[in-house]
Amino acid sequence: MNSFIPCRILFFCAGALAVFSLGLRDVQAQDADSHGPSAAQRAEIEQAVHEAMQHDIQSAADYRLPKDFFARMLPLIRAIRQAHLTPPMQTKNMPLAVTIRRTEAMPDLQAILQAHDMSARDFVMSLTTFEMTATMSDAPPADKKKAPKLNRDNVRLIQSHRALTQALLHDMDEDSEKLQ
Repeated sequence: MNSFIPCRILFFCAGALAVFSLGLRDVQAQDADSHGPSAAQRAEIEQAVHEAMQHDIQSAADYRLPKDFFARMLPLIRAIRQAHLTPPMQTKNMPLAVTIRRTEAMPDLQAILQAHDMSARDFVMSLTTFEMTATMSDAPPADKKKAPKLNRDNVRLIQSHRALTQALLHDMDEDSEKLQ
């Protein structure tokens, strides 16, 4: 009986602390809602994100694909797909550095990249550059005016290997039925 009382006190104290902490969390959430960033701070954050994205776009435009890009990337993408892995995708407001870190954080993907002698950075930069160059190479002239200047060697590589470009784009497509 004596050992039961301390346990009951312990449960009561734990319960009281849980209720208090839940209430405190609600107050903190309300406080954060009413005391979020000011309009000026939001504008500053948006400007910083915009500048980072512009830097990433220019970095991808400048990045030089290796001459053996297709020979390396096609088997790599197929190995990733056969392992049923989905690499982190670059999104509109996600800096390349975050995509690279997320790629590095996937041990199974890292093993495949290492087996194909490629770093997470080179993988992300190569695919980003490839997609940007392939898309902009076929874009109407009006769209090209707003785009960054692409690495000429990358443009030549993609234009001189149209079948391989289409094969890689197909293999990268999540909705494609089967690899060939």
